[in-house]
Amino acid sequence: MTQQTLTLASTSSIVASGVSLLVGWYFIRRKLVSRHRQAMLLATVMAGLFLVAYVTRWGLYGSKVFEGQGAWRAAYFAVLVPHVILAVALGPMALYLIYLALRRRDYRAHRRWARVTLPVWLFVAASGWAVYLMLYRLPF
Repeated sequence: MTQQTLTLASTSSIVASGVSLLVGWYFIRRKLVSRHRQAMLLATVMAGLFLVAYVTRWGLYGSKVFEGQGAWRAAYFAVLVPHVILAVALGPMALYLIYLALRRRDYRAHRRWARVTLPVWLFVAASGWAVYLMLYRLPF
């Protein structure tokens, strides 16, 4: 696979994960639990596909250096730093949330964790897309 293909696959996967999260949130607000579960598991699978494509690209091609300067560089790092920190934290959060849901005993704990995990996951998905745009689509 080419670097461009892997980059597009990873970015598309994390955006699809974010969209699936929003769909799952919509379903649970309407008490459609089965559809919620399906959407959230799809979000998890898409995030997993992102991770596989991202690590593969990084292993084969390394990191891309941001070429912008000045305010663009500051904006890039202002998005990248919290993205990376929250992405690292998100993995265990999401796994624990899935564990709580699959146990089907303590939905209150699942709901509490979801209220924190959902916005973190959405931020990571959106900021990942923003990092992609800044690295690969801005004309530097």
